[in-house]
Amino acid sequence: MLDELVGAEDQARRAEAGMRDLLSDAAHELRTPLAAVRASVETVLRTNPPRERREELLAGAVRELARSGRLVADLLDVARLDAGSGPALDLTDVDLRSLAERRARRLVTGEAAVTVEGESVDVRVDADRITQVLDNLLRSAVRAAGPNGHVAVVVRSATGRAEVDVGDDGPGVPPAERERIFDRLVRLDAARSRDGGAGLGLSIARGFARAHGGDVVCLPAAAGARFRLSLPLGGPQAAGTDGAGTPSPAATGTVAGSTAVQQGSR
Repeated sequence: MLDELVGAEDQARRAEAGMRDLLSDAAHELRTPLAAVRASVETVLRTNPPRERREELLAGAVRELARSGRLVADLLDVARLDAGSGPALDLTDVDLRSLAERRARRLVTGEAAVTVEGESVDVRVDADRITQVLDNLLRSAVRAAGPNGHVAVVVRSATGRAEVDVGDDGPGVPPAERERIFDRLVRLDAARSRDGGAGLGLSIARGFARAHGGDVVCLPAAAGARFRLSLPLGGPQAAGTDGAGTPSPAATGTVAGSTAVQQGSR
């Protein structure tokens, strides 16, 4: 009993320390875009620049506000995932390749070239959450590849699951870092965070995938980096989760056991 109390106390202390670190880093990340917004607005107010320059400054302020909004949304997602209950999922049938194609078209704006290949695979998922997973994986890959790089997306079906591989020809991920890269606020190098990403996207992507009974992993690659999203074809219940990221009472012992192994590997 004493050992259990000591262990619980240590876990609580680690959680508290982790939250302090998260808040400190979040404040640092928010300071930069908010300072840019303030500088732009003050310049407009104090100097009354020509219309073209004024529009340029205000457009920059809007971009920085959007960046701040994404960071706040990411922090809220992290807090919900850390709570352990997982997000509530609104499940619908989705063609994973079509979804990947739509997200790739939306993200390509003069940056790395993105191609989507593979087969149409229907999965039962929360479309908004999986859209966010794909967006996070694609943004990470596009940042790493750079303006002249290439990102390849391949969709396939395997035994009982769907897989989406997102590969880039950027600097890659060292073998020793393939798990640590999913820790929140981890950025391995400047190439993988060219647009100031806060280092939360991959952690959130993995959390949402696991809420569906799937996972996101970083795989060995001959060049660049390769991430794989896997999802059960039959939805979360087929993988032993209840649609809220928690074990389903109807799950068999085998499936529930495999889910526990996935969660313990984080």
